[in-house]
Amino acid sequence: MEHQHLLLFIKEQMSHLTKHEKRIAEYFMEHPEKTINLSAKELGKITNTSAASVIRCTHKLNFKGFTDLKLAISRYLPQHEQSIYQEIKQDETVDSISKKLITRASHTLEMTEKHISDESINQIVDQLYDTQTIIVFGVGASSLVAQDLYQKFTRIGKQVIHSLDTHFLATAIASHSKSCILIGISNSGENNETISLAKVARKYGVKTVGLTQSEQSTLAKVADFYLIHDASSEKSLRLAATSSLISQLMTIDILFYSYLSRNYDEHVVTMSKTRDAVELYIE
Repeated sequence: MEHQHLLLFIKEQMSHLTKHEKRIAEYFMEHPEKTINLSAKELGKITNTSAASVIRCTHKLNFKGFTDLKLAISRYLPQHEQSIYQEIKQDETVDSISKKLITRASHTLEMTEKHISDESINQIVDQLYDTQTIIVFGVGASSLVAQDLYQKFTRIGKQVIHSLDTHFLATAIASHSKSCILIGISNSGENNETISLAKVARKYGVKTVGLTQSEQSTLAKVADFYLIHDASSEKSLRLAATSSLISQLMTIDILFYSYLSRNYDEHVVTMSKTRDAVELYIE
């Protein structure tokens, strides 16, 4: 298995591990240099587990075995700097904060690419071309992503309705039911307002797209289509908020440019007109 940010990847898989496997994974992260020189039996003894637990842990981390993991760590160590995988600390330097955030962003984009399904994107693009109006909604940071989608598709001439007033959006769904699609954005996939709008859409026969971190979320289950974005370090105090926002924005970008490429020349003409209108306004 190849992974540019190996320790971040291991850290993000911790919730899927047993108590003993977590102890082993923590040793991987805290002592990568020592790990590559140990046998599974030796590591089991150090962590008060067993060689079998070490092997099971590496398999859950998507490695073929302990040797495969050690090879990955060996390739990874030259560019490894332990501090950049930790949280922001009191009185940290600007340089250190920059490195942490850039590393996190790079990892997030890498994982976002892995989550993107070509089939799902193409299916949603088909739906967007078959409808006249997009209704988009998100709360909190997800509302910023909804605004981004609103701006992008409006610039190429697509009718988009965006509002934080859920009652207004519910009526918009009802009044545009024959020619609209709802895009609900929720990092957790459990936001009550977003889920309620998806249920309204289903009642009126309107297709729904959910953008969320898990296919097991309520939003993904009630939506007709869903896109899964990266959920890197959700337990992190602040880096998680930045990571999920970056991942959501990138996913919307991929959807937008996939839509754009279907009829590129016509959309570019429309974008030029909208740009000219803005320039005329600010003259």
